[in-house]
Amino acid sequence: MEQKNENEFLKIKNYSNFLVDLGLNISFSKENDLKIKQNKNEKNLKSVEDVDNEVNEWKIKNKFQLILRNHNISSKTLLLLSEENNFINFDQFKKNQPELLEKMFASIGQNIDDFFIINIDLAKMENVYLNKLNEILKLYFTILNPKTVIDMVSEDINKIIEINNLNLNFDYFKIPSVSNIIKNQSLKRDAWSQLKLLKVRLNEF
Repeated sequence: MEQKNENEFLKIKNYSNFLVDLGLNISFSKENDLKIKQNKNEKNLKSVEDVDNEVNEWKIKNKFQLILRNHNISSKTLLLLSEENNFINFDQFKKNQPELLEKMFASIGQNIDDFFIINIDLAKMENVYLNKLNEILKLYFTILNPKTVIDMVSEDINKIIEINNLNLNFDYFKIPSVSNIIKNQSLKRDAWSQLKLLKVRLNEF
């Protein structure tokens, strides 16, 4: 593959030199050419595990835990969180979450371990990460193809990923985040009303 890329590079370079001989000002670099090839040959990610590996590579490269996922890879109920995280695996993260998170879902007969959970640490979020995060979330959504999405992100999720443009068919529930409920107890009423609607929907499955 490397030899093939080198041969194509030489062909393009020779063509570039030919254009220069004709008096045309052509800028050419091997580095830019290889970047173009790399973009065209993006990884073909087909499974949740493939996306997990992509996320892990990204986290190692940037030395942060911006996005974290639990071990469930088969659930059709996707739960999005946005709690602060300082741990490298989801089990540690979960143990250090307020009891309120599990109690909320236990109140409607649900165990969060039965959900496909993604946590986004918005405290570590920077604009430079938005495109990559958007790409990763789209992959998870597309591959998982959830029937139900529970949005407990503390901010507008559409600032990160435009859910309505995914062309997927799922029921969407917006529930206040745990951290926001702790700060503002009046949000409990809104959370409970959404949880009751969610219970009805999940009991249909």
